[in-house]
Amino acid sequence: MPADQPSAADNPSEVSDQVDEAALADVMRVVPLGAAVLASAAVALLVIGYLAIYLLIFLPRGAVG
Repeated sequence: MPADQPSAADNPSEVSDQVDEAALADVMRVVPLGAAVLASAAVALLVIGYLAIYLLIFLPRGAVG
């Protein structure tokens, strides 16, 4: 696209913004749940990794010193 041709997005009146309110409400009901599940899974993996290191490396060494 040549640089001297403007984009349709330059003129807000030419950009269609048709949002169905019911569909938006459906999406906003589902999206935060997915984000919470993803965050919970990441935290669970971190805790499992910490416990694995603690149980498999630190405890078998015993007291140091």
